[in-house]
Amino acid sequence: MNRKLEELYTELRMTQIELATTLRVKRQSKINQYIEAELKDVEESMRRLENGDFGTCEISGELIPEEILAIIPTVKSKQDLQKMQHFYRKGFYY
Repeated sequence: MNRKLEELYTELRMTQIELATTLRVKRQSKINQYIEAELKDVEESMRRLENGDFGTCEISGELIPEEILAIIPTVKSKQDLQKMQHFYRKGFYY
């Protein structure tokens, strides 16, 4: 693994620990389902880093831009990127 990927793996590992700790502390919280889903995504990203297929679209196999992965390392596909772009698009007001 190169240095950037090692740093990303370390950050994902820290996030994994934080999410798992939150789940243990807040056992009856209504948001646990979202925390569990995020934890699953983080763990999947870590597996993809370990297996060497991190950064590729799970659907098409195309590369996902590094600048996106640096911001959202749990993105799984280009389809996810399109959804995010739709929701984060700023409107134009005159």
